[in-house]
Amino acid sequence: MDRTTLHELLNFNIDRYISPIVPRSRLYLLPQPFRHFLGHRKTPHVEPPTLLQWPLMFIATLAGLTLVAGIYNYAPGIAKLHPPVMIASLGASAILDYNAIRSPLAQPRNVIIGHGLSAVVGVGISKLFQHNPTFFADYAWVSGSVGCACASLVMSLTNTVHPPGGATAVLASTEALAVALGWHFVWMMLLASALMTTVACLFNNIIRQYPVYWWTPEDVGSELRKQKREKQNKSTEDGEKDVEKQVSEADSERTLQHSQSNVDNEVDEHGLHEVHISPYKIHVPSHIDVTDEELLVLQSLQFRLRTYDETGA
Repeated sequence: MDRTTLHELLNFNIDRYISPIVPRSRLYLLPQPFRHFLGHRKTPHVEPPTLLQWPLMFIATLAGLTLVAGIYNYAPGIAKLHPPVMIASLGASAILDYNAIRSPLAQPRNVIIGHGLSAVVGVGISKLFQHNPTFFADYAWVSGSVGCACASLVMSLTNTVHPPGGATAVLASTEALAVALGWHFVWMMLLASALMTTVACLFNNIIRQYPVYWWTPEDVGSELRKQKREKQNKSTEDGEKDVEKQVSEADSERTLQHSQSNVDNEVDEHGLHEVHISPYKIHVPSHIDVTDEELLVLQSLQFRLRTYDETGA
């Protein structure tokens, strides 16, 4: 296993495998008002003064949380499940969605998938502990701790870290109404996250930019595959050049040894014995004993000749 492979294994990044198959953004094809409110900008966005951001942040936070709470409490298909009046972790999400909107933790991938995965993990751990009802009744906080730890690990593995997701996983074990919802808690968190993200797009893009990206700030799709191919081709070419260099050096050493043992001395047109150095061969008359230091000098000269021959520089 080479050092690069070991480094990739020890620094696992799921996007290394997912991003090449994620399609590139096509928001630029939409009409200007639509792409504007989806965060697309033709030129880099400049943040407005903070005194203008704060009133918008206040209104967006109020709108997002009120929308979710209203649906939870009055939507016919949802109200009958008796969900919590307000899921506490959504308040923490609101701070990211409507305040720190340029943070990677506040982007849609992290908000929606982070909450969704945390809810799945939290409910799963809660169900596991509920196999022993007595233990769960007395130690639900242990279930919440385990759920939060597992959710943190899953979010890290999937590059969807969203700190309020930790609270979502805890609530799945410790909030009575959330525990009673069971697996319904998962889709309700996904719905709430999607609604809050929608509100963030509508309000933040009035004078700011949200999201900064939908999936990742790095290249995805065909462009990333092209970069990987170019990198692989370059590595292959470098490897081939190294092999050629090693073979040439080995040939030169064999040629030198042969020349030293050859009894037929080479003579030039003037009848004088000569040392011949070409880019790929070294000939030394047999009556000349070459020391290790002299051999290094000859090989150095040969390497310079070969470099010039191959590159012209």
